[in-house]
Amino acid sequence: MPGMQEMGKTLLNIRSHMNGLTKTEQKVAQYILENAQDLIYDSVTELAEKADVGETTVLRFCRKMKFQGFQDFKLSLAQDLVKPTDHIHEEIAEDDDPLTLSQKIISTHLRTLEQTRELVAEEQLTLAIDALAQAGNIHFFGVGSSGLTAAQGAHSFARIGKNSLASSDTHFQAMQASLMNKGDVAVGLSISGSTKDTIDNLNIAKKAGARVIAITSNARSPITKIADIVLIVVGRENPLQGSSLAAKISQLAVIDILNVAVSLKMKDEAIKYREITAKATSDKLY
Repeated sequence: MPGMQEMGKTLLNIRSHMNGLTKTEQKVAQYILENAQDLIYDSVTELAEKADVGETTVLRFCRKMKFQGFQDFKLSLAQDLVKPTDHIHEEIAEDDDPLTLSQKIISTHLRTLEQTRELVAEEQLTLAIDALAQAGNIHFFGVGSSGLTAAQGAHSFARIGKNSLASSDTHFQAMQASLMNKGDVAVGLSISGSTKDTIDNLNIAKKAGARVIAITSNARSPITKIADIVLIVVGRENPLQGSSLAAKISQLAVIDILNVAVSLKMKDEAIKYREITAKATSDKLY
């Protein structure tokens, strides 16, 4: 546990409120005080399991500490704990020259891909490929950085003749989700696995009859609870490192694997649609 002088304001605030917490809330507080450095990478589900309490207890604790929710709490904790250079990139040092900088970042990206390859379970990957190959419609759901990946996913599957959509507006996402049917597939992208808008819209899609594929870096997170198929990627971020390119690379790699695999299942049909879509945009180039 960090000493009093090493504690940031968030941890000091928790300690000062300890006596006013319920017994279960005290278990959460004690776990946070003893494991603060690792906690900034955890989901609310993971913290609840590690502290041996329910998720509602964690959320109640956060509100009692005057935070809007768990992510707001983690952001405050990260600001106390993370070094300034870690805000930019975990591997970077302030005195790195441009060449060293480029080598470190590219090495991180390569390591991310290697680790993602090890994490993706063959059984889940096979189920995802089969579901997408058979899908009548494919909707990709994501916001922020994951929303950009969702758009790329929809684009890549549209090029092989799959009716694929991705909207950046969460209200449109909810509308699209509500109109999905049995035989459709909803693909949810969230590095943290705790993005509320994405999870809410996946729930709508599932109630409408769609199968849900989750692509996340957090195997113990809310998005995995509603998913029929879970694909794990590498993308460990603290709240100050949101939208990291390394995380996006791992998402895109899995999207590409799925797209190529589905293309092979569709064989000549995929080639035909690639030619059709290529011709449709050929006059947009000089």
